[in-house]
Amino acid sequence: MKSALAASVLCLTVTGCANSLVADQDRNVASALPYDSVDCATLLAERDQLARRYNLSINAKPVFAKSAMGLGPITPDIRSNRRRDVEKASGEINAMNRSLSRRKCAGAIQTLPAQ
Repeated sequence: MKSALAASVLCLTVTGCANSLVADQDRNVASALPYDSVDCATLLAERDQLARRYNLSINAKPVFAKSAMGLGPITPDIRSNRRRDVEKASGEINAMNRSLSRRKCAGAIQTLPAQ
């Protein structure tokens, strides 16, 4: 009986990990490499448009929740769809900024803080 209960608890825990807050927020960290093939002026316009659409700073960065020690992977993601979209946009803006900065695009240097 105890092993069946332990197996049930383990299954529920593992099932919850797929939809955890930490896992979903980790997915918001976007790679800058796909943006390297986009023209600087076009990428600047896309970044600014995305920031305006979600009312974010052009220097937005991904958000990570602070959870109790060890409970992050099993904390369910109960954020609203709007909040998820805003945090995903923050990750994309950050990736765009890293691409612009790495390529030293004119215009981006004026709007980004020194690194």
